[in-house]
Amino acid sequence: MPRGVVHQTRGARDVSPLLSEFERAVAGFDRSAFEPRRLSAAAAAWARRASFEHASIAAFDRFALGLLAVGAPPELLEGAHVAAVEEIRHSRIGYALASLYGGEPLGPGPLDVSGALEGLGTLEELAVPALVEGCVGETLSAIEAEESHRRATEPAAKLALRIIADEEARHAEYAWAFVRWAVETERALAVPLRRALGESLDRVRLADPGHGCEEVPLVEFGFLPRADRLDLQRTAARDVLTPAAAALFL
Repeated sequence: MPRGVVHQTRGARDVSPLLSEFERAVAGFDRSAFEPRRLSAAAAAWARRASFEHASIAAFDRFALGLLAVGAPPELLEGAHVAAVEEIRHSRIGYALASLYGGEPLGPGPLDVSGALEGLGTLEELAVPALVEGCVGETLSAIEAEESHRRATEPAAKLALRIIADEEARHAEYAWAFVRWAVETERALAVPLRRALGESLDRVRLADPGHGCEEVPLVEFGFLPRADRLDLQRTAARDVLTPAAAALFL
């Protein structure tokens, strides 16, 4: 990967030292140390993760437009743009790893944004998805990335997850700050938000571990087994999300 492909952007937290370490780890990667089958699976998994991060860029940009539509304060607007920049970095890191493990350049294709501006007219239309995707989704994503980082052993993946875990945690904090502002601005929002939160937590608690073909083990590349991931999410729902929600709706 050419130097500077994953670069620091103004306005975001300075992760330049970690990015430099990441690029050195990519340059020193030894393909011969891994089975081709596992490298192929790791490439596919990181490409899939990178595609989700790429879609998150559009989600935060859409959210920024929604903030303008409801007259949100400038610090919330700034936070949305910083988060979008960080998602660009996550996408680039993810595709860099997918390319590294796959042995060929990989990157995002066109993203369908038709209808992206629909449903941005009210604070409720903005706050409910922010609770589900931001407060719940980003919190779980950050916790999973932190555990994946802890257990990963491939150096480039481990460094990538250190960056992603820290920034996803910030995105979760930002989502909680926005929802708190939304509830303070419009107290009636507490009703649909409580309902959406309960449904989200139920989905986490009731998720099926699934059966079928054995997964290719990719823990060293930064991916937890499905059963471990679901256990982690259930624990986070109980110990992190439920208390945070209780404080939000006081």
